[in-house]
Amino acid sequence: MTPRDTLLIILTTLIWGFNFVVIKWGVADVSAPMMTALRFALVAIPLVFFVKKPNVPLPAVAAYGLLFGCGIWGVVNFAISVGTPAGQASLLLQSSAFMTAIAGVVFFSETMSAQKTVGILFAFMGFLLISSGALTTNSLLGVGLVFVAGLAWTVCNVIVRYYKPDNILSFIVWSSLFVPLPILGYLALFTSDLTGILDISGWRGITSIVFQAVVTTIFGYGIWTKMITKYGLSAVAPYSLIVPISGLIFASLFFGESLTLIEVLGSILVLLGLAFMSNLMQKKPI
Repeated sequence: MTPRDTLLIILTTLIWGFNFVVIKWGVADVSAPMMTALRFALVAIPLVFFVKKPNVPLPAVAAYGLLFGCGIWGVVNFAISVGTPAGQASLLLQSSAFMTAIAGVVFFSETMSAQKTVGILFAFMGFLLISSGALTTNSLLGVGLVFVAGLAWTVCNVIVRYYKPDNILSFIVWSSLFVPLPILGYLALFTSDLTGILDISGWRGITSIVFQAVVTTIFGYGIWTKMITKYGLSAVAPYSLIVPISGLIFASLFFGESLTLIEVLGSILVLLGLAFMSNLMQKKPI
């Protein structure tokens, strides 16, 4: 992996960590389901009228959109609604990093060198340390829901790896088209009072939706999808473990949430593991 691509992946994970701050700002003005529906509607429209369909079968595009929009973010939002803190939900979601790396080896015969294996073990120990608080203080329902969302993210990564879309923007735009209607349909069927849910007034809500659509989804997932098609699952997926670290740091900066010693030690182990897996620890030929 080139240094430039490594930096782009790290930038993406920093954006995703900051995204949870943006979400927290936004839900003060907009309901979580409506925010999710509008986020993906803004990604899809009007670009879908100007971008040709990707070179991926439409059922696979639809499956990716449903899994990504509803299976990940719909489930995570529901987990938060039953008591799982947003920060800890973002952390537990990164269990997908390990499931995706395993999927790369099992389904695509991707190789894992001894150095990469050591890196993953360090990162996994760090992940367990950081998530220990979430695993002991939250209900099994909330934790289980977020792990289901992590599995959905893993399947999304597998779809990208298998089909390797040649136009990343087209793939993201067209898959986003399949997200808003299921969410709006769910709201229409199971919500008695839609007045508050449909209210999108307030600059924080609008700004949050635009940021999530343009920066987080089109830019961030555009880079992520491109790197998976270029380098494979096991090489890219572990970098998502930077997300909870950046999320914890941004939460501390913007909301005054303090980092515990366990979280700091866990973050160091994750970064050390990623260093083993990246070019930072590769031996250069003389």
